[in-house]
Amino acid sequence: MSCPPTIVLGAGPIGLETAAALSHAGLPVVVVDSGPIGATIWNQFPPATRFFSSPDRIAIAGCALTDAGQEKTSREEYLAYLRGVVDTLGLDVRTFHQVQRIERGEDCFTLHISTRSGSDVALNAKSIVFATGGTARTRSLGIPGEQLPHVGHDLGDPHQFHGRRVLIVGGRNSACESALRCWRAGAQVHLSYRGETIHERVKYWIRPELQSLINENRVHGHFNTDVAEITPTAAILRSATENSTYELPIDDVLLQIGYEHDGRLMDSIGIERSGPDRRPTFDQDTMETNVQDVYVAGTAAAGTQDRFRVFIENCHIHAERIAAAMTGSPPPKSSATRALEES
Repeated sequence: MSCPPTIVLGAGPIGLETAAALSHAGLPVVVVDSGPIGATIWNQFPPATRFFSSPDRIAIAGCALTDAGQEKTSREEYLAYLRGVVDTLGLDVRTFHQVQRIERGEDCFTLHISTRSGSDVALNAKSIVFATGGTARTRSLGIPGEQLPHVGHDLGDPHQFHGRRVLIVGGRNSACESALRCWRAGAQVHLSYRGETIHERVKYWIRPELQSLINENRVHGHFNTDVAEITPTAAILRSATENSTYELPIDDVLLQIGYEHDGRLMDSIGIERSGPDRRPTFDQDTMETNVQDVYVAGTAAAGTQDRFRVFIENCHIHAERIAAAMTGSPPPKSSATRALEES
């Protein structure tokens, strides 16, 4: 009987890079994802979004990522790049495979999976790599009306908001970019943020334009506020400075307040998670968790990050560490990456 493969959970950049490193080392590997390749980018990035990082920093598995115009890579270009990596390297990737539970036997794991077609499959694994990212679940405000049908979390195509009154909640990159994109698409945009102004760390090509629009009252800024309630026709904003509430008529609400790591599968097999970020316990040299033969890679290793310190650019070495651990090779070292991981 052939040896079961390593199963990588997550077909994002680092999941694919880990699969490529294991395959290059001669180890059988299968990648499964509950969505498509690059699901977080596909689902959470609005059309034509450009990465902050330069192409060389987000390239994976030794496959060059270039742009004829020497621009930052767009969402669409990067998704096409990831598809090309999978096809070029011949990686076994199974999309829209949702892992429901994991069982551990005497010599392997069994993953029980439901597919988009409605069928159930079971895959055996010698080892498992969690490359599930850190943004699987949207944060919640916990307020009345949050589940109404006109309330969303992802921008999608801003064309849909033309001529509509849109309240965007948040003041960091996602919220500010959404506000700008909706305004350009012809929406009447309101921005509610608990801070005194939009966050100082918003991308340098977004912050000045949005701030100018707010100053000119073309985008309506509601600072030092939070949302107390959402109704079918309005949002109730609470002002921290005036200690009062007021009603804002709206058609749509976008809650751009961040995401959380989903660690339920980790918990189910006994991976220890601790601290406010619920970060999994793992060995820095091998990426192996406290559960033997179970590893973490990418931003899944950081739990829920309020301020991102672990991201694609400094996770490439995770793939090398895992491949080295599984083949018995010395672990690669990177003091800069380790400093970020341990901070």
